[in-house]
Amino acid sequence: MPNGSLYKYITDAPSALDWQTRCKIIEGISFGLRYLHEGSNVPIIHLDLKPANILLDEDFVPKITDFGLSRLFDPQQTIDTAAATGTLGYMSPEYQLRGKITPMADIFSLGVIIMEIITGHRDYPYDIRKSSKDFIKQEMQKWRNKLQKEPGYTLEIDCQQIERYIQIGLICVNNDRSKRPTMKKIIDMLQGVESMNCYIRNEV
Repeated sequence: MPNGSLYKYITDAPSALDWQTRCKIIEGISFGLRYLHEGSNVPIIHLDLKPANILLDEDFVPKITDFGLSRLFDPQQTIDTAAATGTLGYMSPEYQLRGKITPMADIFSLGVIIMEIITGHRDYPYDIRKSSKDFIKQEMQKWRNKLQKEPGYTLEIDCQQIERYIQIGLICVNNDRSKRPTMKKIIDMLQGVESMNCYIRNEV
């Protein structure tokens, strides 16, 4: 793919991607993952979703790749594995520690990727959940400062979208898999047609 993998674009340097491009990438990955989970009779769980496995075309449209660890998932069955294989930092707690495989493992990975795309930092700090309000406030101030210097943005509207995406990322990395949303709900939340209130209350 012309622009290589997403991994090399996870940065907060002055040359970093603008918000519109980051937004396009987040939405593209989400639609791709929804297709894997809900687009066929038997869901596909990727199990190694990370920036290095997301390639970008000439327009920065993302493509999910590398299905070497992927599993078909029968909703009527529980899949357990004795040895979880994947990439540390992107594996959900229930998969990494107990070998429990469900679509929620990919949702956790997606949450990590969303946080990394927005913050521009690889291996985003996991202790942000102890003070998520302060974390959101800090990140939003950075984005306000950045957008004020760039043409073509409606500051308040774009900041509302960025804050919503940060909250969705936090919701996806909930340690309790039962409190993570499905891909359909994530898409609806990204588009602003699904309330996040119940998920925000369940963050801890």
